[in-house]
Amino acid sequence: MLNRIRKIKKKEDMSKEDRDMLENCYQRYLKKEYHSEALHLFARNAQVDIHNEEMIKKICTNIRTFYEVDRNDKEINQNESKHTKRINKPLQFAKNAKVMITKNICVNDGLANGVTGHIVEFVENSNGNVSHIIIRCDSPKIGRLHRVTCPHCHGRDTVCVTRESDTIDRQNFDLNSKKGMKQFPLRLSWAMTIHKAQGITVDQVVISTKDFFGSGMGYTALSRVRTVEGLFLIDLHVERFYCNENVDRILFQMKEMKRKTLMFRQSPEFLNILFHNIEGLKSNFNALRNHYVTEKADLICLTETWLNNDSQMHKFKINGYTLIHKSRSCSLSTNHPLHSQKGGGVAIYFRDDMPIKTIDSTEYLNLEHITLKLEKEKIIIIVCYRSPQEAKRNFIENLIRHLKQFDSNERILILGDMNENSFQTKSKNIERSLKKLGFVNTFRHLATTNSLTSLDSAYLNFVPCEKECQQVVETFYSFHEALALSINSIKDKVHNYIETEDDSDERMEVNSSSEIRISNNSNKRKSTSIGKKNNKKFKNKTLVLVMDKNNNNANHDQKNPDSRKITNVNKSPSTRELEFLSNLKETIPLNNLTIVDFRFHSLTEQLRGLNLRTITIIGDGNCFFRAISHQLFDTQAYHRRLRSDAIMYITRNSAAFEFFVSGEDDTIYHYINRMKKNYTYADHLIIMATASILNQNIIIHEYGKRPLLIPGSDYIDRQLHIAYNPYNQHYESVKDFDGAIPIMSFDDLQLT
Repeated sequence: MLNRIRKIKKKEDMSKEDRDMLENCYQRYLKKEYHSEALHLFARNAQVDIHNEEMIKKICTNIRTFYEVDRNDKEINQNESKHTKRINKPLQFAKNAKVMITKNICVNDGLANGVTGHIVEFVENSNGNVSHIIIRCDSPKIGRLHRVTCPHCHGRDTVCVTRESDTIDRQNFDLNSKKGMKQFPLRLSWAMTIHKAQGITVDQVVISTKDFFGSGMGYTALSRVRTVEGLFLIDLHVERFYCNENVDRILFQMKEMKRKTLMFRQSPEFLNILFHNIEGLKSNFNALRNHYVTEKADLICLTETWLNNDSQMHKFKINGYTLIHKSRSCSLSTNHPLHSQKGGGVAIYFRDDMPIKTIDSTEYLNLEHITLKLEKEKIIIIVCYRSPQEAKRNFIENLIRHLKQFDSNERILILGDMNENSFQTKSKNIERSLKKLGFVNTFRHLATTNSLTSLDSAYLNFVPCEKECQQVVETFYSFHEALALSINSIKDKVHNYIETEDDSDERMEVNSSSEIRISNNSNKRKSTSIGKKNNKKFKNKTLVLVMDKNNNNANHDQKNPDSRKITNVNKSPSTRELEFLSNLKETIPLNNLTIVDFRFHSLTEQLRGLNLRTITIIGDGNCFFRAISHQLFDTQAYHRRLRSDAIMYITRNSAAFEFFVSGEDDTIYHYINRMKKNYTYADHLIIMATASILNQNIIIHEYGKRPLLIPGSDYIDRQLHIAYNPYNQHYESVKDFDGAIPIMSFDDLQLT
C-alpha cells in the first residue's frame, strides 16, 4: 500500500483496496483500539500544541510553568514584557511527561534534536528555581558520555538539560542571544508534526489527515508505523495523498542501483592485479588489509606510500604476501629537487608462492619505480609514480630509457599515478609518448578519483582476450579509487593492441580500398604480412549486437547461438519514423527543434550536469557512424558497415524516403550515390535510417538545447547517445562516467 500511495498522482483516484484499508484504520480509531499515549501526528503546530496540553492535564499532576529567563536568570513574563511578540510561549512540564529535545546538545553522545523521553525529576538551585530537568530517554544508549561527569545522572540511565539561549537549533538565535533570553530545549511530545516525525518508527501512530498540505506528506505520515495494525486515522481525506510528480520523474530517470561484482577471475589462468594510490600506507594500512578486494588479488601495487624507513616494513606485512618497497629518497639522486621532499614511495605485495624476479635498471634513473618479472606468466610489471612537481618531459625520458632495456617481444604492464588526466583533450604528453611505443591505458575512459578525473593508469602493450578486464574499485580512505585488472596469463590468447586500436582504423581511412598496414616503428613484433592477414579476418567478421539483462551492449562471437545480426535492413519504415521526417521537413526548422537553455558554459559542462561525458571520435566525415559504432562496441572500427547497411535500408525503401530528399540532391538516387561514399557527413535521413535498422532510439545532445530523440524503437530504454557540434558538424560518443550507455526518460527529451 505504501508503495502505491508513494506514487499516486494529484487528482488520481486511490485504488479501492487502499481506500478500504485506510477506512478500516479510521474505524479502529473510532473504536479507540489504540494506546492512550500513542504518538499523534498532525500537519500543523497548533494542533500539536492542543493535543499535548490536553495530555499533560489528563496524565500528569503538579504541572509547572517555565518562562524564558534573561541573562540574570529572571523570568520574563509576557504580561510584563515590552516585547510581547518576541517572547515564546511558556513551557508546561511535569514528572512523567513525554518530552522531546529540540536542539543538538551533543550529537556524539546521542543528545540530538528529536530525541524523546520522559521527565524523571526537577533539580532546583538555592533560590528554589529549576536549574536542571532530568529525563530518561527512550534509548538507554543516549547520554553515556554525559553520565560520566554529571553529578545528577552518574550511575543512572538519565540525562539532564539546562536552559539554553538557542533552544531550537539556531532559529531566532541572533534575536534571542542579543536579549540574553534562555529556555529549556524541550517540548511535550505526545504529539508532533509530521515534519518533525521524519526518520522515526513506532508501533502505533494516530494521524490526522485533514490539514495535509504539499506532496508526500501522507506517505511520510503513514510510513512512521511498523504495521498497518498499528495505524489509526482520526479522519480520512484520500484526496490529500499525492506525490511530487517531479520527484517521480527523476526516480524514473535513475538507474537501478546494483552491486558491482568483482571482476577478478578465480582461476589459475588469470592474474589478478590491484593498483592503488594509497596516500599513506601507515595511516591506511588497516583499511587496505581489510578491504574485501585485497585478499583476492595476486599482486597489490601501491604508490604514494609516504614511507622513508625501510626498517619499519615488518609493520605492514599482509599474511600470504611478500612486500617490496622503494622510498622516494632511494629512487632519486641526492641532487634531484624532490629527493628530500616528503611523500612518494612505491610498493608491491605479491603472493608468497608466486615466482618473481626483480629487475634493476641498467643505468641510474631519476624515476620512482619498482620493476619485476612474473616468471610463470612472462609479464613485466612496472609500478611508477610521477609527482605533480616533476616535469612530464623528464619523467617520460626516464621511463622510455627504462623500457629500452626490455626485448620488444616482452609483455609489459605499466601501473602508476602519473598525474595526467586522461579526460583532458590537451597536455597528454605521457599518453601520446607511450602510445607511440604501442602502450594503451585501459582506464583512459574511467574516472579514478573522487573528483571524477582519470589520473591513475594501467598501460599495456598487449590486450587481454577478455573484453571486460578492468574495473574501478571504490575506496573510502583515499582520494584515489583502486584499479582492478584481470589478465589471462596464457600468452597465445592475447593480441597486440596496435592491431585493434582505433589509431589503426584511422590509418585505414587514407584509402578505403587499402589494407591495414602496421607501422614497423610502432610494432616490431608483427610483420606486415600478418597485419594483412588479420585485416581480411577483420573485414569479413559478422557484426552482432546482444543486449544483456542490464541493457548493456556486448560484442559476441558470431558462433554464439544467442547472437543476432546488428542490423535489420529487410524492413519498412514505421509510421512514427515517417512522421518524424515529415515534421522535420515541413513544420519544424532544424535549428528550432530543441529548447534553448544557456545556463551552462559549454556542452561538456551541460553533460556533466547529467553525469555524462563525451568520448573523442575521429573527425573525418564518418564521425556519426564512428560514434554509433563506439556506442555499440566500444570501438570506432565498424563505421563502414553501419553506413553500408543504412544505405541498403534507404535503397530498399527508396519510394518511402524520396519525399524527404532535399538540398543538393535532386532525387533519392543522387542522395544514395552521394551518401554511400566514405567521408560524407551524415544528415537527418541517414541518421533516421540508422536508428531504424538498429532498433535503437538515437539521442543527440547539443549545447544549450534539449536532447533530441531520433525514434528507432518503441522501447524508451533502447538508447544510443551522441553529441553534436554544429560549428564543425562533428559527432562524438556520449556515456556516463562508469562507461555505460545512459537512459533518459521521454520527459527530458525533445520529440517532434
